[in-house]
Formats: sequence, C-alpha cells, structure tokens
Amino acid sequence: MGIVKGLNAINKAMDKPTNTSDGQKGRWLALKDNQSVKIRFLQEIDPDSANYNQKAGLGFIAIEHTNPKDYRRKALCTIEDQGQCYGCEQYRRDPKSGWKGRPRFYVNVLVEDGAEDPYVAIFSQGTGPKSATPEISQYATETGSITNLVWKLKRTGEKTDTNYSIIPLPTADVKPIDFDKYELFDLEKTAVRDVSYAEQEAFYAGITSDASPESSTSSSVEW
Repeated sequence: MGIVKGLNAINKAMDKPTNTSDGQKGRWLALKDNQSVKIRFLQEIDPDSANYNQKAGLGFIAIEHTNPKDYRRKALCTIEDQGQCYGCEQYRRDPKSGWKGRPRFYVNVLVEDGAEDPYVAIFSQGTGPKSATPEISQYATETGSITNLVWKLKRTGEKTDTNYSIIPLPTADVKPIDFDKYELFDLEKTAVRDVSYAEQEAFYAGITSDASPESSTSSSVEW
C-alpha cells in the first residue's frame, strides 16, 4: 500500500525513498509565512515506544507518486502490494519526469494556535531537510517518544523557499493526553489515497473526479 510504520522502517524510508479511498474529510495543519504554533503529537511513530497508545495508533510514512503536471493528483505507490504501479512505470520511462515516489510523514496532532480552542489536525510534511520530519524522527530515536511533550512548529518562506523548524518545549507541566476528549482522524482513510492499479492512469490524468485529500493545503514542494 505504500505505507511505512515503525521507527526503524520510517528511518529507512527517509534515507532511501522507494520507487481510492472515499474517506472522511480531514482538517490539515497549514501555516503561513512566519507563523508558529504549539503542537502535541497524538500518535507515536513506533509501536515499541513506552508511550504508544493502541487506541490512537501510529503516525506513518507514505510513499506517494504525484502527477508533476497536477500536484492534486497524488496517490500511494502500489508496487509492493499490487506488484504494479503507474507512477513507478512513468518514473522508469523517464527518471527526470518528476514521477519518482516520495516519502511523506502523516500524524495526528493537537494544535494550539492562539486563535481558537485546541483542535486536532493532520500534520503532513515531506522528509527533506526543509521539513520538520528529520528532527522529529531523530528525537524519537534518541528519547523513544514524541507524544510526551509540546513542540513549537514554525514556518518561514513560501512555495519553494518554505522551511519548517520544530523544537521541543520543557516537559514539566505536560499532562497525559485525554484520548476520550479528542477524535483522531483515520489517516489511512483520510490522509492518503489508495488507488487500484487498474484505475491509476485515469486518476493521475484527472479523468476521475477524486483528487488528493490534501489538495486544498498541499503543494508539490517536498519540504
């Protein structure tokens, strides 16, 4: 399906990127230039974490292909589970075409933006050096958890000049997460789109109406 779970597997996917879901609509974490927010990760990225909550599930890396001419047409790489993948075929024909499968990190977060009450949103970023993903993965590797503290996330720049920075904040006043208070998004149904191989050409060409779940807030930039 193109989804990678577990810290070891996620680190490998970040280092070496591998070559239709009806779903509910999700709320996506979207920041403007120079905007910063506080976030609390509601899911761990490894089941061996001491703070892993089975009810909450895991954040994950998804390997996705995007039509380079229409970033809204993004779907999971299916080469491993279906044995065929339209995006992989296009990449093999022309490695410079922009069809290369790319890893993207998805996880539920609790957002405090100072404008409204804390709310659950989907955190979605690439794994490149302009993203916050490497810092998150490194912190999880060193400490074993990402849900046990509050983080400050900031965006600087726009479009291809966008950078994200993230820093952990002091943990003295952090309380356990009350999962009965918040409803998390089912990421495999909401955040990513799984298209069968038989339908992929039509999907990427825009013949079908369904676009990427994140199309309203995403871009082709892999920060």
